[in-house]
Amino acid sequence: MNLRRLLGLGGPERADAFDDEPTPVGKDAFTAVAPYYDALMCAVPYRGWVDYIEAILARLEYRPNDVLDLCCGTGKVGAEMARRGYHAVGVDLAEGMIRCCHEREPLMPAAVMDATKLGLRPESFDLVVSLYDSLNYITDPEGLQQCFIGVARALRTGGLMIFDMNTARALRIGLFTQTNASTREPLMYRWESHWDEARKLCRVDMHFQWRGPGERVQFSETHYERAYEEDEVREMLAAAGMETVQVYDAYSFRRPGVFANRVFYVARRLKVE
Repeated sequence: MNLRRLLGLGGPERADAFDDEPTPVGKDAFTAVAPYYDALMCAVPYRGWVDYIEAILARLEYRPNDVLDLCCGTGKVGAEMARRGYHAVGVDLAEGMIRCCHEREPLMPAAVMDATKLGLRPESFDLVVSLYDSLNYITDPEGLQQCFIGVARALRTGGLMIFDMNTARALRIGLFTQTNASTREPLMYRWESHWDEARKLCRVDMHFQWRGPGERVQFSETHYERAYEEDEVREMLAAAGMETVQVYDAYSFRRPGVFANRVFYVARRLKVE
């Protein structure tokens, strides 16, 4: 592979890659796939994710109680945190995903809510988490800024926000072009990613076929993610009243390097003067 492409430092401009504009955050994404999402994510180590969150909290000697799982999907992260003694609730724009939260045992409290227009009571949470590149789905920088403002408003002074994002490198080199067609998993998928360097946008055309119990179903979704540079994110957090405490290469405590595909941000809500 070309070294510059491997490093995510260059590559062809793909302004012609898109024949339409990105859908508004959440629109048409995670709709048809919602009933099958847990099957799609069956190999994802949710407990390991929460272990990592708790390791970050331990390093900062911070012990939250009230936790918001932002863009919670089917609620597996929030449910795992609840099992560990946190008071966890979730919000997500995809109504079908929220239905799955409500079908969990025990129930995962969750509500339909747009991350860019959070309607949360001020100073309600000690910790907000948002995992698995959910915030990359906010393709409008102003929308991400409004998300951070809403989170800051909902956090108590000193409260933390921990979230991850795919890097430009990850989206640029086509990590979302993948398939599991050769496996026997019940949900077969084939994904094709397209990168637009000028707009830092990745479009992923997703094709699915359910081949598990019941009726055979085929459907497709188109997802968009935007890459945000660290300086952009830090500035947005600061403008929202949060300081960036740490930025980690995913699932480690190292600074991200040129090969980083996913990074974690830890931000703290500052005291309002």
